[in-house]
Amino acid sequence: MRLRSIRLGALFGIPLLLNPSWFLLAGLTTWFLATQFYPAAFEGASRWTHLLMAGASVAAFFASIVLHELAHSVVARWFRIPVKSITLFVFGGVAQITREAARPLQELLMALAGPLMSLALGAAFAGCWWLLGARADRAVDYVLVWLAIMNAALGLFNLLPAFPMDGGRVFRAALWLVTRNHALATGIAAWTGRGFAWTMAGLGVLAVLGRDVVVADSLAGGAWLVLIGLFLENAARQSLLQNRFVRELARYRAEDVMVADAPVVDARQPVGPLARGVLELNPRAVYLVSDGDRLAGVLSGYELQGVPEPLWDSTPAGAVMVPKDALRATARDRLVSDVLLEMEMEELLHMPVVENGRVIGIVARDRIVGLLRQAGLLGTARA
Repeated sequence: MRLRSIRLGALFGIPLLLNPSWFLLAGLTTWFLATQFYPAAFEGASRWTHLLMAGASVAAFFASIVLHELAHSVVARWFRIPVKSITLFVFGGVAQITREAARPLQELLMALAGPLMSLALGAAFAGCWWLLGARADRAVDYVLVWLAIMNAALGLFNLLPAFPMDGGRVFRAALWLVTRNHALATGIAAWTGRGFAWTMAGLGVLAVLGRDVVVADSLAGGAWLVLIGLFLENAARQSLLQNRFVRELARYRAEDVMVADAPVVDARQPVGPLARGVLELNPRAVYLVSDGDRLAGVLSGYELQGVPEPLWDSTPAGAVMVPKDALRATARDRLVSDVLLEMEMEELLHMPVVENGRVIGIVARDRIVGLLRQAGLLGTARA
């Protein structure tokens, strides 16, 4: 069961989401700071002071992560690349940018924006500590120093050339500049990222077994290193798979996969005649739904399957269609790889193909998935 993220609000029009897995990281970090780190560093303070220091540290650090991701997002929007959301989760944060950069320099600047923001925040917290007198007898000093160190560490860690981390994207941008081949650059960067991930997980295993590997010297540190390594390895592997998808789908255009001249049905027509026999013989059937002389929406086998059979003759097509306002149109010569990416980002099952203001066809998501299955890139179960 997939846990839904909680919407906290929006920054510059970008939704800010909180994945439930974030609470695990926030809780563990707060517990460690309140019971281990701050009691050892600031021995004279009370337990409540340590807890307040931990709470303030966690809140400020996660605000710093949001600013890190916001920096990526602002640069992406500067290049007119839409950003769907910023999400905080168990491994930190991620900005969901809807498509790849069009040029290597754009990717380079987008990737560098986050680490540079973290390094700047680290310097800012260190500067505040210095301006306040840099004393060792106040709780605020320890919090500021911890935040300075953590933001600097976050910025430097993200600069590692481990794709798809920021440093890996910088590495890919550099390769892209040299090779002039985005797919080749992605492949090299992703395999390099997998190498870093395997190394990280291996070091974590050694730490769990009691070895001091510098970056981790305890059971907890080793376990966390293994988890991060496994997460990065999976992300890099998925990037390789996505790269293969894009290369395959870039061979086709929307007109190659669209259902041309889809039948038109009236919005008031019951769905019974459309569903009987059709769902068994052609479950991918797609209809344009009209309201008078205008397009009202799209109706497919997917929507028809959601109507119980006893209600077929009393349910009008307009009641179960995907309304026109929820659709996104595309052009007939658009690459299918771009069409699928937009459908994934907007959670669409169908996209009308429009030419000169007229709908000339419908692209269905399952037809695109069928291309990937025919190419042997997608198993039946996964599809």
